Amino acid sequence: MVAWLDKIKQGFTWNYQGGVHPETNKQDINCGKPELINLPNELSIPVQQHIGSAGKLLVKVGDKVLRGQALTESQFFQAPPVHASLSGEIIAIEPRVSAHASAIPELSVVIRVDKVQQDAQWPSPLTDEELTPEAICQRVHLSGISGMGGAGFPTALKITPHKPLDVLIINGAECEPYISADDCLMQNYAAEIIGGVALLQKVLKPALTIVAVEDDKPKAIKALEAVGNQDIIIRSIPTKYPSGGEKQLIQVLTGKEVKANQLPIDLGMLVQNVGTAYAVYQAVTLGEPLISRVVTLAGDLVTSPSNYWVPIGTAVSDVINKKLQGEPNAPTIMGGSMMGFMLPNNQAPVVKTTNCLIVNNPMAAENESPCIRCGECAQACPMGLLPQQLYWYAKGDELNKARDFNIMDCIECGACAFVCPSEISLVQHYRTAKAKIRSEDIAQKEADIAKQRFDARQARLEKDKLERKAKHQQAALRRQAQAEDSAKQNKPDPVAAALARVKNKQAASPAAKQDETGEWVPDNQAAIAAREARKAERRAQKEANEGKTSANPAVAAAIARAKAKKQTDSSESISESKPSANPAVAAAIARAKAKKQQNQDNDNETTVEDNTIKSSNPAVAAAVARAKAKKAQAQQQSESTTATNPAVAAAVARAKAKKLANKEVSADQADDNLNKPAARSSANPAVAAAIARAKAKKAALAATEHTDESVDASKANDQDDEALEVTLASEQSVQQNTQDSTTNNNNAKAKAIAAAVAKAKANKKAEAAAEAPASPEKPAKKVNPAVAAAVARAKAKKLAEQQREEKDTNE
Repeated sequence: MVAWLDKIKQGFTWNYQGGVHPETNKQDINCGKPELINLPNELSIPVQQHIGSAGKLLVKVGDKVLRGQALTESQFFQAPPVHASLSGEIIAIEPRVSAHASAIPELSVVIRVDKVQQDAQWPSPLTDEELTPEAICQRVHLSGISGMGGAGFPTALKITPHKPLDVLIINGAECEPYISADDCLMQNYAAEIIGGVALLQKVLKPALTIVAVEDDKPKAIKALEAVGNQDIIIRSIPTKYPSGGEKQLIQVLTGKEVKANQLPIDLGMLVQNVGTAYAVYQAVTLGEPLISRVVTLAGDLVTSPSNYWVPIGTAVSDVINKKLQGEPNAPTIMGGSMMGFMLPNNQAPVVKTTNCLIVNNPMAAENESPCIRCGECAQACPMGLLPQQLYWYAKGDELNKARDFNIMDCIECGACAFVCPSEISLVQHYRTAKAKIRSEDIAQKEADIAKQRFDARQARLEKDKLERKAKHQQAALRRQAQAEDSAKQNKPDPVAAALARVKNKQAASPAAKQDETGEWVPDNQAAIAAREARKAERRAQKEANEGKTSANPAVAAAIARAKAKKQTDSSESISESKPSANPAVAAAIARAKAKKQQNQDNDNETTVEDNTIKSSNPAVAAAVARAKAKKAQAQQQSESTTATNPAVAAAVARAKAKKLANKEVSADQADDNLNKPAARSSANPAVAAAIARAKAKKAALAATEHTDESVDASKANDQDDEALEVTLASEQSVQQNTQDSTTNNNNAKAKAIAAAVAKAKANKKAEAAAEAPASPEKPAKKVNPAVAAAVARAKAKKLAEQQREEKDTNE
């Protein structure tokens, strides 16, 4: 190693494979002291101008900012902050055109520049006692310094000591055509550059420090040697493109080659740009952040090619304005003519890595010719690659083969395209393929991370499963031990008791069964049976309560008739057009029709007989009056009522006729009692008993009339029938007595009385026939009124006895 370093100190240089010698076009560029451009009206400062991540925004729209004020911050060296290069007001924070070949918008802070500039309060310079490696790195980070040679790697992160450093290289080669920013900086700010190199030496402590400058920059070499010291070697290297590349410069100065997937620090070497060294000096000794840089403005259309101090964030159009001979919107190349790129829009801002702007006459794009396999590209490649093969793989999207041929080692210097006789844009194909490969790598990395997360989750779940299983086993062992202890102590097992309670509860709950569709449904047969039993019990109780009725046979009979009547009325609610299946309804309708027809047939006869028959017997007169009233009522009911139930109407009519007849009979009997006291009482005991029973029954029915209102119509009907039967019996008895007592009277009068009695009987028979159930097979029989009354009394007595027996049974 000593011999190797000695060779470097003695001035030995080495060569690398490939490289070209394009025309530099630097002879007409003014490398005097850089000038300041006119203040722009607006700045667009991207929040990320380096390799790494963006910092956190510290400002918002409407804030006033001063020159050098930080716009972002970060505690990590991979995210250096950005600063306001001019004072003004923030008018927007939004995506703006980027300084990239694609011009993809990126987040930027837009500042309206003030006419009068004010500086922010910069950090105070570090004294000699404060110049520690950590303090220098921190100040470099806070100043927002990143690599100014074109890569943009954060400087604070790069100079943080990792391992002993053998060689520190300061790159001043600047090999690309048109670019003279570093040359101008070295000629005019050599002392500041050497001061920055000394600060880097203090941090890195290298064994050897070299400042490399191409031999076509004699003024820069002379200026550096004038301010240099023995710890810093100023080395002139041959002019060749791309000697300014990091790997190529290391090989030229040290003879060591940086292999693929290897960094210079792995070989104990570190490379920094002269512009970066100058920015470090300004930050540490003056506290000035990186807010401006030297930019070369050159090209065929530029009136006076020169170098300018340009604030970071200034639009390219503001830099080239009033510096061109022709159209101000001419296409502009940012960077050198070999590795630079055409800007789609001149509104793109100047950033920390911008070192040159070239404005040339636009040339017509030439069509690419097919590759002739001349091999010139392979001879010119400084990285020892096979550009021809990489071209085919990149064009055919064979990314794996391109990766195998080390396409990622391409530095995109453009030497292959420069020597290609077919004018093939090889670098563009390589850039596209490298972008696709990076996308695949990112996707693969994310997939690997996802797989790691999945594997970790599966392992965690398996571990949890094993832990749960172990816990269950331990719990089982504890329960077994508790059961054994309980058995020894004759104590019930709590677990067994809990299981027993669960089983009892399940047994008490309704069972399940499958229906016809196969679905399991609850089996509620027990609940249904219990509900039916409760219903039967309620029905029995209701029947028992209904059986507790009055012991009076007449009341019981009236209640029975009311129930039958109610059932008949409910059946007759059906439309008359449809014949009812209920025999009671049909019988009622038949009786009404028969009665109406009978009344119509007897209408003429009754009219004549009413005019001719006059009896002096009060009973006969009362019978005649009742017949007349009943006929009139029947006619009125048949004419005025069609929708009313015939049975109910007939009952009402009979009640009214009975009431009227009772009044007439009472009046006649009063007269008879005054005129004929002997005839007041019947000589027949049977008739007298029948009349007494009818009166008693009428009184009993009248007494129960208020207790059951729902059977009034039926009771009235039954009372009318029974009263009529008794009255007829009385009339017959009276008639018989009258006939016996007046046998010697004249025949005409006897005939008239006989006709009246016959007519009354006929009316009674017609009513009985209408009220009896219709039976075509068995004709109605003639019933003696006395016999009918006796039968009714027997039925009532039998019903009362049945009710008493049911009551005793229920009790």
